[in-house]
Amino acid sequence: MFFFAYIRIEYQTKPKKIRTQKYTQVQLQLAYEAVLNGTSDYSASRMFGVPRGTLQYRVKNKLSDLVVKSGPKCYLNKSQELALADSLHALANAGFTVTSRVLKIFAAEYVKANMHQFPEGSPFPAGMPSDTWKSYFLKRHPDLAERMSENWAHYGSISVAPERVPVWFGCVSRYLTKMSLQTVVQNRRQVFTMDEIKLKRAVNIVTCLFGANAHGNLLPPLILYPPTFKLPTQKKQSELKYAVAHQDTELTAGNFLYQWLSRVFQPWLIEENVPRPVILFLDGHRHQMGYLSSQFCHQHQIVPVSLLPSFDHTLRPLNATLYKAIEKQWRNQLQRSAKAKFTSVEALLEPVLDRLAGTAQSTIRDGFHQSKLFPWNPEAHTANGSQHRQTFVARRHTVDEPQPENPVVVRKVRKNAAAAAPAMEKTVDPTLPLLQRLLESRLSEQQLAEFQARRHDAVWAGPIEQTCLFQVRRDLVDQIDGVKTESEECSDAAQDGSYFEPKLVAVKEEEIGEFSLDIVKEEPRVDFEDL
Repeated sequence: MFFFAYIRIEYQTKPKKIRTQKYTQVQLQLAYEAVLNGTSDYSASRMFGVPRGTLQYRVKNKLSDLVVKSGPKCYLNKSQELALADSLHALANAGFTVTSRVLKIFAAEYVKANMHQFPEGSPFPAGMPSDTWKSYFLKRHPDLAERMSENWAHYGSISVAPERVPVWFGCVSRYLTKMSLQTVVQNRRQVFTMDEIKLKRAVNIVTCLFGANAHGNLLPPLILYPPTFKLPTQKKQSELKYAVAHQDTELTAGNFLYQWLSRVFQPWLIEENVPRPVILFLDGHRHQMGYLSSQFCHQHQIVPVSLLPSFDHTLRPLNATLYKAIEKQWRNQLQRSAKAKFTSVEALLEPVLDRLAGTAQSTIRDGFHQSKLFPWNPEAHTANGSQHRQTFVARRHTVDEPQPENPVVVRKVRKNAAAAAPAMEKTVDPTLPLLQRLLESRLSEQQLAEFQARRHDAVWAGPIEQTCLFQVRRDLVDQIDGVKTESEECSDAAQDGSYFEPKLVAVKEEEIGEFSLDIVKEEPRVDFEDL
């Protein structure tokens, strides 16, 4: 018996793409006016390249808005998106980092704050914008997308921290000049800062948001209780010297900042009769500004300025001095009440705040002075930044070139020491000239000439977006020229035979929490047995 099997093969064909007819707003305007003047829909469609159905729909409904739109309807209309984009631009101008997450939080908070404009409810189904909405929003606002890509570039390389400080001061000075705040930044009562500190007790962490001004006034803190602690009653809260809230996982850093602004900062300004506007320095990377915080600052003449992101505690006045004293007092208080059980923070925190009342003013003033935020003097910071840059580049690239002002003479007498071996001639790393050529090939002739003319400048005074390129090329050229110059000097001295300068050797000094390389002089070695 024979069996026959039939196999049916089906080939799936790709659906044909429907080519949509592309046209501009000018074409639509001309076609619309031609139909109104008596031209048929068919003739106007063929003449100006506009779909016939589009013309019929607009003429029939008498639509005067001739903006070319394609795809589904946007969640936010044009005016709402412009208001959102303007607020984000204002944050970027103040130095705050605008990321994709900040953009989504901004949009969600904008919808919640303006629910009267959305009678059908929130346009975002999940309560938070999606990545697709974010990408299309940035396509509609390319200038904002460009600002997001330049968040870190205008401060220079993250790895070269000393160079970024004068650049940051220059950016903030230009921003304050643009906002006409030159006199405000010189007034102690109108310059504020806010930062947070985390106090630990066993597994519980209490977050405290402290604020202060350059005059030395310490504002009441906002205490964020851990989930295991109960908040005091309303009557008890009215008797406390600070505001309290729970560490809710749904609250972001922007919500914490808004609570501090509305519940602590604004009432204190009214009570103390502080003149407006005021400047508020924040760690913009840690305390991200949301839409509510941004609008609150705009309404009450509070000008937020972001501190240098991803930097150490040098530019944070409260971290420099005050928080060390708070942590010390907190540890002492925990030792005094080690055996006691607490379900709230008042019994632990109030004694700490009472002990700080006497020395807080001088401590805060010292912190502002150490952080260089008050008095404000960008020229001094630029000069210091130039000195730090030269020292940093010298220590990073070579150890034999720099000479400190007060070199330590180390007298080493070694018995039966061998004759000193001739020093090897330094050569340029072959990858450095290659990197220089690759970098300069991407620059225009005008940019290259401007970089070369300002090569020895400490701070780039040109466009902000070219700061990082200028610093990278300057470091490459300095490193290449430094090695070449040293090798030429060594070869000339060897040919003369009269080179007998004391050698420079690197001596490592280890201190607590620091590591540095200091250059010291070594005198010629002596063999006492030959004497």
